[in-house]
Amino acid sequence: MRGLRLSDLRNYDALILDLDGTMLDSMGVWNEVDKIFLGRRGFAVDREYTDTVKSCSMTQSAEYTIRRFGLSETPDEVIAEWEETVGEEYKNSIKLKEGVREFLFAAKEMGLKLTCATALSSKNAVNSLKNNGVFSLFENITTLEDLGHMTNKNDPSIFFKAAAKVGCIPSRCLVFEDVYGALEGAKKGGFDSVIVYDELSSKDYEKAGSIADFSVFDWTCVQC
Repeated sequence: MRGLRLSDLRNYDALILDLDGTMLDSMGVWNEVDKIFLGRRGFAVDREYTDTVKSCSMTQSAEYTIRRFGLSETPDEVIAEWEETVGEEYKNSIKLKEGVREFLFAAKEMGLKLTCATALSSKNAVNSLKNNGVFSLFENITTLEDLGHMTNKNDPSIFFKAAAKVGCIPSRCLVFEDVYGALEGAKKGGFDSVIVYDELSSKDYEKAGSIADFSVFDWTCVQC
């Protein structure tokens, strides 16, 4: 695994990019939401909880939360409370990590197709890209909920769907993720991948050295 350079992108036709923790500086917001939600019910957030929900759809995360903590709420009720807490953040506050905007424009200038594959809801994904002025750069967005069946990013289905939407075969797509499990899913599907450093998933960055093709510790350095 080595640091990604812009010149490496010439080997691909499309980039499949995650949002939370990869392009967006947002994982701290979700950690705070989890603390508020569980704190209201007398529970605390731990590493196991955070690691589990990072690669899951909203529905899966809600079901896991209910199951683990024995909650009486339905998945829809849990999701509604999360969305109420975090929705405005994606619409107005959460920003791209430093260097991401420049990277996206450079990749587009090189003729690459850009698409998102995310565990976020479509609403939050669209709002975050619009809020940061880069929505028009993307061909489309694929969410876990779009797949129509219960899955997570450890399964390559979301990456296959994202690649199909932009008309590219897996070997010509490069997947960007900050979570080890999602990189495993990309590898199962035959995709090359990039591990992106995020403070809340820093242990995944070190672990991913065994399977990722490239790394991004600091997006501004990709331009170097």
